[in-house]
Amino acid sequence: MLHAIIDIGSNTIRMAVYQIEGRTFDLLLKRKHTVGLAGYLDKGRLVREGIEKTVKILRGFTDFIETFGIAHVHAFTTAALRSATNSRAAVEEITRRTGVPIRVISGDEEAAYDFIGATQSIAHADGIMADIGGGSTEIIHYIGHEMRGRWSLPLGSLAMTKAHVAGLLPTPDECAAIRAAVEAVLEDAFDVRALCARHMVGMGGVLSSASRMHRLLYPDEMPRLLRTVHLPVMIDLFGSGRKLSERDTAVLLRSAPDRLHNIVPGMIIASVLAETFDAEDILYSDSGVREGYIWKEIIGEMDDRGQ
Repeated sequence: MLHAIIDIGSNTIRMAVYQIEGRTFDLLLKRKHTVGLAGYLDKGRLVREGIEKTVKILRGFTDFIETFGIAHVHAFTTAALRSATNSRAAVEEITRRTGVPIRVISGDEEAAYDFIGATQSIAHADGIMADIGGGSTEIIHYIGHEMRGRWSLPLGSLAMTKAHVAGLLPTPDECAAIRAAVEAVLEDAFDVRALCARHMVGMGGVLSSASRMHRLLYPDEMPRLLRTVHLPVMIDLFGSGRKLSERDTAVLLRSAPDRLHNIVPGMIIASVLAETFDAEDILYSDSGVREGYIWKEIIGEMDDRGQ
């Protein structure tokens, strides 16, 4: 059976089409629009322009879905719409105008989907997962491949960019302000601050771009693995205020073409988390919330029905 999964995130709106048969699934197609919904929050409220952009993109997705007769459509939204003060009204309007029912998933649900989705690629039995999104960061602590705790923190790369960065790339003072803001959030997150692990698993677009950047800058390192000792170097390279060399510009454009504005704030979040957890490395996993949703809400439901 064909299933279309629409993920309305803080930075991107994505549609992925999967063929799901029994307990196996294959990704057939993926489409992405970089919108930055978290940037359309004004005093906590999702403004008209953000709603209109979402409606336009979802209408394009539904045209595709109807053309190919995809009967099973699932749509959910995470931090940007979840945290908006007019979340309910915005979701109802978008659903009414597009015909796409949207589920607002909680931070705990998002973290659980992340863990389920990434379980297949966890290399170490014990560790910490971090999904750095545009509007929030989900943290999962696991021991013996079992989840022991999960937290949703108001640490988003796009939100940090909007709050602290005036230009395309941050200045050293703006980097310092972002770091201070991240540390302030962690200061109040006592349980998270107490976590410790040598190894982290990273998810989300920012860490995807950061892992590509790391590979370009450190070609001898293992693909998808970020040595946390290199994060401050990477942050300084693109957040120093110095003019970039052609080589460095090429690295940035190759690794983060859709995230030029928020890659450095995202790496600062990752760096502070790694320091807090005393982690040596971050292994990027490209399986996360969508794959976890499939396992829990689609395959799990079919298992419950005995299909």
